[in-house]
Amino acid sequence: MRETIEQFLKEFLFLQDVAANLLEQLILFLPKLIAGFIVMVVFYLTYRLLRYIIKRSLRKADISYSVTNLIIKVVKYTCLGLALILVADQIGIKIITLISTLGVAGIALGLAAQQTLANFISGIIILVSKPFRENDYVELEGTFGKVQRISLRSTMLITLDNLLVDIPNQKIVESKIVNHTFNEHIRLRIQVGIAYKEYIPAAQEVLLNLVKNDKRIMKNPKPEVVVTEIADSSINLEVMVWIADSRQEVPIRYDLRKQVKLALDEAKIQIPFPHRQLFLDDFNVERVKEVLPGRQNPKNQ
Repeated sequence: MRETIEQFLKEFLFLQDVAANLLEQLILFLPKLIAGFIVMVVFYLTYRLLRYIIKRSLRKADISYSVTNLIIKVVKYTCLGLALILVADQIGIKIITLISTLGVAGIALGLAAQQTLANFISGIIILVSKPFRENDYVELEGTFGKVQRISLRSTMLITLDNLLVDIPNQKIVESKIVNHTFNEHIRLRIQVGIAYKEYIPAAQEVLLNLVKNDKRIMKNPKPEVVVTEIADSSINLEVMVWIADSRQEVPIRYDLRKQVKLALDEAKIQIPFPHRQLFLDDFNVERVKEVLPGRQNPKNQ
């Protein structure tokens, strides 16, 4: 019993020494911890101030939201990185050794994330060169839609069917970009074919009368109706008009196609369908019967 009590007292005294040592270390470490906390607060307040100044300045300069967001993110992570370095130095972490270790790991990570890095660089190129902006109507990678958001990794489009399409930035930079709303005024081309028997000037007059009173279509440059092709089954015409608001391209195009068809119908001008004309110089009925043995002569039945 006496040995048990002595063992208990020894363990109690040992734990007491450990607790006292921990408390002493905590008291010694507390100023460093407070200093690190103060550094983080200072950098956080600095970041908030810089963010406010940047947003206000770029808003006045009419810089797009995507570019503003990119600059703010760079400032944010720069402040965070500097704060972590200073805090680590305050609490006694050997930052040079840590950076060396992270540098080796960063190289390995970079090799494994080449595609992501390529998209990131392509995103910066898009934001700086500005071939399109948010809310523009564009064709990217064969997809037509409205630019919803430009990020550093990809560009998001909303199609006419309200579908979200996410396209990697690297593919966009490497392919053709068609911006339908870069300019306020654009020209629409509506193709239509008329029959060979129809009088071309009459059809041109009907189509010009159709578009000249349309308020959505500009008077200058003047609308035109030209012959684009003498095709196999039709004379192909093209109605060329300039519209004042490029954002209305799709609804105006749809409506003009319908109005062109109705106007030609009202004027009794035929829109032909493709056809072929077959001439038979020597038609042998008996030979045809041999080729089609399944067809029997009704007299033999």
